[in-house]
Amino acid sequence: MAVFAYKARDERGSLVAGTMDADNHRTVSAHLDSMGLFPVSVSEKKGMSRASFEDFLTKLDRVKLDDIIFFTRQLRTVIKAGVPLISGLKALEEQTNSRKLKKVIKKVWQDLDRGESFSEALDGHGEVFSDLYVSMVKAGETGGVLDEVLERLAQLLEFQMKTRETFKSAMRYPAMVVGAIIIAFGILVTFVIPKFALLFKGSTMKLPLPTRILLGLNELVQAYGVYLLGGVVGICIAGYVYTRTEQGKLMRDHLMLKLPIVGAILLKICMSRFAYVQENLIRAGVPIVTALEIVARTVGNLVIMRKIVEISQKIEKGRGIARPMKDSGIFPPLVLHLIATGEDTGSLEEMLREVSAHYDSEVSYSLARLSSWIEPILITFLGGMVLFIALAVFLPWWGMMEAMKHGGG
Repeated sequence: MAVFAYKARDERGSLVAGTMDADNHRTVSAHLDSMGLFPVSVSEKKGMSRASFEDFLTKLDRVKLDDIIFFTRQLRTVIKAGVPLISGLKALEEQTNSRKLKKVIKKVWQDLDRGESFSEALDGHGEVFSDLYVSMVKAGETGGVLDEVLERLAQLLEFQMKTRETFKSAMRYPAMVVGAIIIAFGILVTFVIPKFALLFKGSTMKLPLPTRILLGLNELVQAYGVYLLGGVVGICIAGYVYTRTEQGKLMRDHLMLKLPIVGAILLKICMSRFAYVQENLIRAGVPIVTALEIVARTVGNLVIMRKIVEISQKIEKGRGIARPMKDSGIFPPLVLHLIATGEDTGSLEEMLREVSAHYDSEVSYSLARLSSWIEPILITFLGGMVLFIALAVFLPWWGMMEAMKHGGG
């Protein structure tokens, strides 16, 4: 988006001048025309102006999920109160604190003012409003129940944020402890152990195994530390770049599902998200095939996403949803049973709600159990490391003291 300087005349022939943020000259002229102004000249302003600098900062800014939730709930209140959509969006633009979201809201109401529908205006901002968001808004527009759909959207986004934060909080403590252990071990091997190494190497007595291991690690770090660090950094960068590719993401997500304990929890999170989003999309009036295609992009795992896409393609060929889900081999028996029951009895939405509630509880219990298992494992590992270092440092001292006693005797 660039900054354009324009000159135009109003209905009385008076000259009006100003600046406008737009993608091209045509957009500026069209917007001036919609304001009742006749464009005289439009030219792009060069250089890093204040507006372009703000655009640069906006690109660096990220819209948080809770900002989207708050915006959605406010918009729902505005629409339910009967306030015109453009007026409501202008009011929300002034209230939001996010620089990027403020820009996006402004662009949305400007597109609405040019005659686009609300879902069409949102569709051009995929970095803020997901496919799920746009599709549900479109369904709400079509059915004339936009306020109800926005309420469901807010609940959906809150559900996604809750599951994400729950998993992050469960992993935060182990990650901090492991990080602290690695840093402490690195400091010991790099700075502390060399002080003792000089003394131990000068000793003629045979050193204990823990001490020899520690000295070997110290020699390795001293001789090849830079190369080892470079290798680790290189592997991390290569791994990061690879996981940005389609094949890398697929391999990463496949391995994540195979991890002991963690893989089962991730599968439960995906099942809960799949059922919850699918139920809400169906309730909003989105066709089941379209709903599956949208859900596939929200489960958060590429392996499961591809399976869901395959299911939607099989439904298009005239098959029901239960049989393709079973053929995919990714859905647990409980999900298959409830989905088949819902399909047979015409209560698919209720069964999806049951699946979501069940796995939501399962995720909470599993994360609580994971935390209770990880803590003693980490404490045991930390204690073992401290014991190993203590033995490596103090056993030679005890040996030397014994040798001095016998030598003195």
